[in-house]
Amino acid sequence: MAASTLPTLTPEPALQPAEIKFGGAAEARLAGLNSGRQAYWQGVLRHGSKICAPNLRTRPGIVCHEDRWWPLTINDRREGNSYPCSLHTQYVTYPQAELSLVPGLAQRRVARIGLLALDLILRIAQADRVAQWSSWLFSTNLHEPGMGSSVEAVTRTLVSAFPDHAVLVKNVHGFEEPSLPGAFEAAGYDLVTSRQIYFFDGRTRDYLQKSTVKRDLKSLAQLVDYQVVEHNQIQPQDLPRITDLYRQLYLEKHSWLNPQYSEVFVARAWREGWLEFRGLRHASGRLDGIFACFTSGQTTSTPFIGYDTTLPSELGLYRHLVSMLLQRLAERRWLLNYSSGAGDFKRRRGGQPVIEFNAIYHRHLPARRRAAFSILATLANRWGRQFLEENEI
Repeated sequence: MAASTLPTLTPEPALQPAEIKFGGAAEARLAGLNSGRQAYWQGVLRHGSKICAPNLRTRPGIVCHEDRWWPLTINDRREGNSYPCSLHTQYVTYPQAELSLVPGLAQRRVARIGLLALDLILRIAQADRVAQWSSWLFSTNLHEPGMGSSVEAVTRTLVSAFPDHAVLVKNVHGFEEPSLPGAFEAAGYDLVTSRQIYFFDGRTRDYLQKSTVKRDLKSLAQLVDYQVVEHNQIQPQDLPRITDLYRQLYLEKHSWLNPQYSEVFVARAWREGWLEFRGLRHASGRLDGIFACFTSGQTTSTPFIGYDTTLPSELGLYRHLVSMLLQRLAERRWLLNYSSGAGDFKRRRGGQPVIEFNAIYHRHLPARRRAAFSILATLANRWGRQFLEENEI
């Protein structure tokens, strides 16, 4: 169905259409913009998404509306893709890999059956055939303020250009901009429960009054044999170690379905400055912990973090890295979107829980795929959200 006849998008002749660009045309559109985000995405456009990680396989471009632009990824059902490019990995493959963490044999059996049913639903929906915008190839995408005013125009353009693809925006929530989820709903999107995330507000710095945070900061100040390393103190010879620290934590300890960020990615991020690195260096000269922030306006996220998991847990490397992060957040009065996971750890340090959604537009697709997406939304919003809130994940 053509974008102009979409039943859920109100006809508005004066609406300025969005534009889609790929390759050199997209690079040219970004030329002259002076930001780390622009430099990062120009590299992705030039070299392809696999320059970041081998399991991020997608076609990168940009979509523009008025004076704004967003990264765009066109995904086409590629098995083994990491969850920034795959709803199937997020809702089925990743949970299947973590079934051993579910307590009790009976609960694991129920979960296994549920995931098999969800697998069938997502395959019927062709859930990985999507045009995803505001997609930075991170687990947490930061959306610029005012995005809601462009939702209708961008959606019309994407539906017209990719009529066989659902339209997807991940990481939608109302913490920073309460009207944003409603803007997607008004344009005909389904808001599908994704995960529970946590925010720390460095503008108010209330979390600094938490006894746990005070204890952590005191422990950091008294840390022996380690010194804090700023971005400009990192050396080229540290880059293989930084890549390995991420691999140890995110891939080996957790899951290879996480983005497998390469040393090329780390080198570009450090050299061009679109990730800001900060770490802990041992007296021997070896880096043992690292995190990196990706910032949009006054909001930051940490798509990259790692530490040496072979060292004794008593060192508390992860706890010290979080202390460094919260300290820097307070200094700059920024807002931190600290993603999901480790819910109890983050709550005890003042993290504010927020339910996050995947916004999916599928009204132009065949009835069979629409029905499958609707079932996904019902299950995720009715049972998935309840599970997340009750278990404080």
